[in-house]
Formats: sequence, C-alpha cells, structure tokens
Amino acid sequence: MNAHILAVASYGAQRVLDPASGKPVRAYKLGYTTAVCAVLLALYGGQAREVSPRGASYRYLQLDGTVLLRHGHLLLSVSPAELAQAEAITRHSHRAGVFVWRDGQWWALPDSSSAEYRVPGWREGPGFDPTGLRPPSPSMADDSAPGSGIRAECQRRSATETPWWWLSGDTYPVREVLRRCGARFSSRRRQWYYVGAELPAAIRALMEQPPPSQPTISPPDDPCTLEEAAAILGLRMREPAADVPPRLFALHDTAYARFDLETVEGTPIPTGTRGSVVRLYQHNAGHGWSCEVAFEGVGTCWAFERELTPHAPVPGIRITRGAVVPPGAQPPPTDAEIRRALIDSGHPPVPDEVATLPESEPASAPEEAPPAIRIHRPAPLPAEGQPLDAVQTAIRETRTQPPVAAVQSAALTRGRLARIEQAYVGELSGSITGQVFCYGYALHDGLCVYVNMAGPRMAVEAIRAKLSKGDIVTVVPPDAPAVELTAGEGSSGMYHACLHALPEARFASLILVHDWAVTPNYGGKATTFLFRTSEAQAVARLRQHVMQLVSVPVFEAWAPYLYEAGQRAMLVRKCRSAGGIDLLSIDLDVDAWTRLITGGLEQNLICLP
Repeated sequence: MNAHILAVASYGAQRVLDPASGKPVRAYKLGYTTAVCAVLLALYGGQAREVSPRGASYRYLQLDGTVLLRHGHLLLSVSPAELAQAEAITRHSHRAGVFVWRDGQWWALPDSSSAEYRVPGWREGPGFDPTGLRPPSPSMADDSAPGSGIRAECQRRSATETPWWWLSGDTYPVREVLRRCGARFSSRRRQWYYVGAELPAAIRALMEQPPPSQPTISPPDDPCTLEEAAAILGLRMREPAADVPPRLFALHDTAYARFDLETVEGTPIPTGTRGSVVRLYQHNAGHGWSCEVAFEGVGTCWAFERELTPHAPVPGIRITRGAVVPPGAQPPPTDAEIRRALIDSGHPPVPDEVATLPESEPASAPEEAPPAIRIHRPAPLPAEGQPLDAVQTAIRETRTQPPVAAVQSAALTRGRLARIEQAYVGELSGSITGQVFCYGYALHDGLCVYVNMAGPRMAVEAIRAKLSKGDIVTVVPPDAPAVELTAGEGSSGMYHACLHALPEARFASLILVHDWAVTPNYGGKATTFLFRTSEAQAVARLRQHVMQLVSVPVFEAWAPYLYEAGQRAMLVRKCRSAGGIDLLSIDLDVDAWTRLITGGLEQNLICLP
C-alpha cells in the first residue's frame, strides 16, 4: 500500500536531444550533487532513461510514467519498501534532495552528513502542503496507460533511410506517453508518428495490450457518442444528408455551352452556344442541378449545370472535354450518355415546380425595393413678394442665375500644392526694437487670421509673442493708414507658426495662421477659412468642408452649386487682405448648408447622380 509522498527536487521539464536517437525529447532537469537522479532511476526502473547530453552541467532524465510536478518538485506516491530503497541510496550521497511528507511537514531523507531524518532549512525543501494532491506511483506507471490497441505501420523509402512509424488506434488517452517517447502528431494525417530504427519500449508496451472487444459504455453522467448509443440500442444510424450547393442558374437566365455538348438525340452543340433557361429540375445526388436550355439555332436540350457557364465565350477559344484513361481501360461515360441512361432506366429528371412557373401564368413583378437615399422635401419657397431669408434668396437667385462656367469646370485640382502670393505691405510696430517687414495679412471681423513677416530674429519673436498674448500689433503701409492686427481680446495661443531662420544673417521669416483655419470645428456653428489660389481649387476645398459638416451625401457634381449658392447666402465671404492673399471665410452652419442641399434638390438645381 502506498502511504508516503516523496518530493524530488528538480529544475522543471525541458526538451533536449537524445544522444542515442539524436531527436528532441522531453526530460526533467536534475542536479549533479544530489541523489535525485539515482533515486528516480531506481524507483521507475525501465520507465526512466538518462538522456544527458555530453558535457552538460545538469542531468536530464526521461520518464515514461505519469509525473506530477509542483513548484520545482516531482511528487511520487511510494510504498514503505520503495521509501526504504530511496533512503538506502540517499545515505551514500553528499546531499539527498529527496523529501518525505510526514506528521504534517516535510522531512529530508538521511544523507552522508546526517544519519537521521531532519527538517529542511529555509528554501531548502518544498514549501507547500501536498495533502489534497494525488501523486502517481512509479510501480504503477505501466498501469496508468489504458488499453488502447495501438497499431504501428512502418514506412521506409529506401534501405538506408530512417523508417517512419505511423501510430493508429485510440492514441488520445496515451498522448502524454507518446510525447515523452519523442513521438509527434501530424495535423495533416491526424496521426502520431515516430522516426527511429525501432519503437521505444513504452510504445511497444502499448501495442501489446489487446484492444477492447466491445464498445465501452460511458457512465450515466458522461454523454456518449452517436456510435455508442447505436451499439447500445441496437439501431442502425442514418447517413447524414450532404449539403446541397446553391443553384447556379435561375429561370430565363442566359447560359452558354461550356464545351462541345450533345443532346439526347445526338445533335451536337458547339462550345459557346447561347441559350436561355426555360425549365428547372430538382437536385440529383450524383450529378447535381440540371435545367432545360433552349439553345439558339439548335433547339431545347436537358443539361447539367456543370456543362453550362454564365459567361460569354472568348473568340478563338474552343474547349473540348476529355478524360485521362490508362491504356486498356474503358473511358468514362459522357454527360450525354449519362442523361440517356437515366431516361432509359426510368429515372427522368423531376421538374422543380417551385422554381418553374407555368407558361400561361406570367411571373408577378417583384416588389419595388425602398430607395437607398430618401429626400426629405424642404419647406417650399415663399411666393413672389414674400420676404425671404438669406438661404432662400440664394436658392432663388441661383435658380434664375446658374453658376458661372468657370466654376462648373470639371478639372478640379487634387493633391497638388499651390503657391500663396506675397508682397511687401508695410512695417510692423509694437514697442519693439528692430525693423520687421510685413509681406501680407488677412482680417476677418477685426481678427487677424494670417500674417507674414520677416526681420531680425529677436524682433520677429517679439511680434509673435504679442500676437499670441492677444495684444495689438500695427501694420504701417507706406501710403495708407495704419492697420491693427490682433487675435481678439482674451484670446491667447491662437496661432500656428511656421518659422524659418537664417542664423548667419540673424534673419527670420515667420508666418502665423489662426487656429480656426488650421483645425476647423465641425461640431457647432463655427468659422473656418480657405486660401483661394484658383476657382477650381476653392470649389473642391469647399466641398470637403461641407462633407465634414453635414450628415447627408455631398456628390462632386454638386460642388459648383454649393460654391455659388454659399456665396449668395453669405456663408462664403471674402476677407479683407493685403499682399496678394486671397482668403475666404466659411460659416460652418450645418442647418444652413443642409437647407441649401435639400433646396437645390427640390428646385432641380442639383440631382442625384
């Protein structure tokens, strides 16, 4: 009776190359200075083999039996005789490395320095309670593998090649034993295989066990398979129905002969002959779907779907169907012979009454599908003489005065950089030392949206700091009144800078662009800006802003209308600028732009493409 639990110190499992076979195997890493390897070899007997590589600093042991590894220790359930055998081995070793669970704690087995059992020191032995565990017994390692009736098939291409052993049978319960012996699983063949001159002893032991003579009846609480249930009840299982593929052709579809065909009467049908499906037949388990086709210039023919194709033939290509037949063998029957044999044997095709309609009853027209895009009509325009708002006025004026031809040009620029003009407009002053020149600016409702300046680095940085804090900077033209530039009262850090410095000349060029122009806000009624380099570029860029703003589709053909109507509704306005800058302000009013789109559709100024 097994009454003792042994814990053998190890460094876990690892894959190493077996010196005998040269193949990787799963082994347990053990220390050299302890008696653990000798103890395991003695307890497991033929189920343990040392596979330590030459020159290794540790010892590696391959175990065929079931092993329980916990916290770096191999747990075994041993009898008193096996415990005495292990004790006799450890007494001749400098350090045992083997521990036994007794009286609620671990005890180290005697060694050459201690003749009695002792309590291991801190971090010397196991630190867990194995009471709830069920360690395997080395003496019952062979009994742990259930009888499986495994069969081995040897395959060898030549006399000098290492044979391959393919294992079949119930290999799942003994998969761990096969894995420890170096066998591998083939996902393609769904079988285990072993490469070597001969099979290991553990695998041969599994092959010697006889297979079960009758089906195993599962316990009441374990569900059984369909085969087991059929064997218990003495019933015969029905073969599962095969999945029927979908039909390729429908009634009145156009079909072409895939290759040279032949009717039942023997009339030839050349490759690519056009026809129309006039009748459908039910599915045949051996030959699939079939239908009756009225070929042009030939007549009506019953054909399988594998003989037809929905694609028109390529001129100059003619396909002749054939089969590779060994010498002396009888060629397989053609499809025309198969159809003739089915009719002669009394198995004609069965019409599909569900898919085929009588000729006297016309097919009902399918229900009209709902449109993919629905237009909610806006409120009609007021009658003549009634007051109109800005959007209604823009729609009416655009209706009477269509957009200019230049705006309707389809050659919209895409993905190209355009040059922004610049010209000297005056000097910038603002309590600074140094002469800073201005090469263009743009204003919107008193706010500076764009400014281009150049001058000494320190003076340019001073102008930038004043504008970023919301202070006022003055542009003094040579022949006009001064102009004030500011980001607005209480607005700080509203500019994105593009600075280019020349350290050798202590000269810097700086362009400041307002945050509204760089990061538009499409979530509310905000304002953004557009640098216009050409009419086509402005039309394309405006459409991009409107697409981001509204929740309705904006097609490219609508862009000229939106550009013209947006200017008439004062949603697109020209900003005050100087120095060759052409800047447009865009009001991001989602309601106004949506009304322009729906009003244009209602008045037929734009239409769905």
